[in-house]
Amino acid sequence: MTNTSDPQRVDAVVIGGGMAGLIAAWQFTQEGLRPVLVESRGYTGGLVAGSTLAGISYDIGAEGWATRLPDSAELATELGLTVETPATAPSWVYFDDACFAMPTNAILGIPADLSDLAVISALGADEAARAAELDRAPMPEELPRDLGTLVASRMGPEVLRRLVTPIAGGIHAADPHVLSADVVSPGLRAATQATGSLAAGVALCRSRMPGGPAVASVAGGMFTMPAELHRQAERAGATIMTRMGAREVTHHGDEWLVEAAGTSRNPNPSLPPIPDGDVRSFVTPRVVVACSAGPATKLLSSVIDTAGPEMVPGAPIGHVNLALQAPELDANPRGNGMLVAPGTTTVTAKALTHMSAKWPSLAQSCPDGLHLLRVSYGRSGETNVALSVDQALADASVLLGVDLSADQVVDSQIIHWTGSLAPTTPQTRAWRDGLHRQLEALNQAGRGGIGLVGAWASGSGIAALVPQARQTVRQLV
Repeated sequence: MTNTSDPQRVDAVVIGGGMAGLIAAWQFTQEGLRPVLVESRGYTGGLVAGSTLAGISYDIGAEGWATRLPDSAELATELGLTVETPATAPSWVYFDDACFAMPTNAILGIPADLSDLAVISALGADEAARAAELDRAPMPEELPRDLGTLVASRMGPEVLRRLVTPIAGGIHAADPHVLSADVVSPGLRAATQATGSLAAGVALCRSRMPGGPAVASVAGGMFTMPAELHRQAERAGATIMTRMGAREVTHHGDEWLVEAAGTSRNPNPSLPPIPDGDVRSFVTPRVVVACSAGPATKLLSSVIDTAGPEMVPGAPIGHVNLALQAPELDANPRGNGMLVAPGTTTVTAKALTHMSAKWPSLAQSCPDGLHLLRVSYGRSGETNVALSVDQALADASVLLGVDLSADQVVDSQIIHWTGSLAPTTPQTRAWRDGLHRQLEALNQAGRGGIGLVGAWASGSGIAALVPQARQTVRQLV
């Protein structure tokens, strides 16, 4: 490993080429600068990626964003992409003893109206009445900070078990008790305090949300957004270097010295690439750290105090994606898909997404009778989840209530994702906020501009990371 040259002076360095890093690099070009982005892996986009199934392009990673904030849709429009909303249909939940459509007037399964017929269908009339009575109890001075205790204390364990836990497990791959309510549903605790009940708090938060579906994506697939960010950033003068990983960030006078090295693929693809190539160094007044928590805190440890709680890895995620010639699914028997309650014994999957029913542009790409399904596996605490087409087909048959056979499988693809985002607990949220405060203090002291962005550093999901990445860059320019 050799240092190939003296440090190169550049306008800005972005470390990490996932969604947040690409947005940061693109935003720098919008501000008239020519950044360098270094990404240790051989591709950009991170967990937003695409592939083909039966010749049809589709998302194999994150497939959209929460519409509670307008920033992601605004970015898509600026990139020249078309925003797409899913087909209108309820989400379903599967238990061994029941299968029902979830209440639509809810946040993360928490109902805004406990007399809703969908709530009564899920809980039973007596349990729904008990939940309503519990939610009328006097409000404490401070509500619990974790989602699980918040729901159980205001609506009881059955609302938590049957309505909220399946949603939290499906979306965040975590038990509700380890999730920070302020992160997964910003403003809900404050709204509950203000209105005097959790149901009323949900109703207030929903009234503040934009109308329409709770999620959106890009026509043609979410994977087209990072691809377009990459293309437009390079066209505007950014240099994007894959197989180049940052090793160190240090002060260089009132600027930054970023040292990076070429990488090669790790024999174990779940582990970071091996830094065994030539060294490149960059001097710059602006750095944006946009990699995952482990590498980011290691890089920042020479600049600020990064000591904090252990970041427990997120649950391993596995998908078995199926293309089926199955006209019997034309009626979309479970809407856009369903979540499976933890502890269920009749299926091993944790969720099923009827992709070609959910996304109109994907439906238009499928010939008559062809359906694309994603059967998802991997819960918190599980390791080395075995995946097979046969098991996915059996699980899909049970969940959809339709007998599906192997001879209907036109194509299949098994996807493993490791290194998924760790659940954001109240403790990790406080630690993360402390990192941002330390970096802001450095910036105000005139020691060179530096920012921290990414899914783990911004909140929860694409909806949070888009505005944070763009605002961070604007503050550094």
